[in-house]
Amino acid sequence: MALLKPALVAAATALVAVTAAVVVPGSPEAEVAAPPAPPASTVFHPVVREAAAKTGNYAAEYTVYRPADLDRVPGRLPVVVFGNGACRHTSNDELLTLETLLAAHGFVVVAVGGFDEPALTENGSPEPAVITDAITWAQRENDRRGSELRNRLDTHRIGVAGHSCGGIEALVAGADPRVKSVLSLDSGFFADGTLGYGRENLRNLHTPTMFVDGGPDDVAYPNSGANYDLVTVPAVHATNPAAGHTGFVYGQRNGDPDPSVREEAVRVLVAWFDFTLNGNRTARGYFLGADCGLCATPGWTVTSKNF
Repeated sequence: MALLKPALVAAATALVAVTAAVVVPGSPEAEVAAPPAPPASTVFHPVVREAAAKTGNYAAEYTVYRPADLDRVPGRLPVVVFGNGACRHTSNDELLTLETLLAAHGFVVVAVGGFDEPALTENGSPEPAVITDAITWAQRENDRRGSELRNRLDTHRIGVAGHSCGGIEALVAGADPRVKSVLSLDSGFFADGTLGYGRENLRNLHTPTMFVDGGPDDVAYPNSGANYDLVTVPAVHATNPAAGHTGFVYGQRNGDPDPSVREEAVRVLVAWFDFTLNGNRTARGYFLGADCGLCATPGWTVTSKNF
């Protein structure tokens, strides 16, 4: 496994995070008043990147990103499954930075693609099973004797996300009853069902869903906005036209290198899953309300509905 120390990623983001313990109502812990959980932007965890144990015949191999010292994270950790752009099911190098930083803020990220696969420019077709199988993997790993993640995962707090073609996979997988939150990054269903999945799939969503895109220069921009308009679940649509289709992933603003735009994308990812999986009220305010934090971030336009 590879240990990614804070020094390796501190320059990429000013964000820090911690996952708050979830107390089950009626449990002995619930009888002791606890202070409100801090937002997932206050403590930074060194991160381990490691191969997922081979515990079944899954649609893909997976790579896991998680806090290195699990004993320093209170409670069980929420899980986010991430699908790759171009529906790359072998290599996952594209999203390595985003996934590392999300894990640093107290999430376990299960990424589609093998741990030691070289960077590949493969182009696949959507296979939502690569997302739902990753959820199954997390459930099994939480129960597996000998696993470092045994009884460490909260399998009732699972989110799915994906970039571009991987976002289509995540949106389809969002119909799975185990999913509690969806994030579509530079993605969305085509009106004519291109890539095999049409907008009728939006009616299967049952959880809060966020659409993030890079504005008119993002090939996914029309789909992102149209999908947001059609969904009936609580939803947020956020646009930054400086990012285009890949700026959030590679740290490019208006086509030029600028890590700050990736920092903004990480902040969105962390706050969204902190809000929808952890129920953090401060994170909720990053998207909703008169003092919406993302709304006040230069370059961003944010709309929401059904909350």
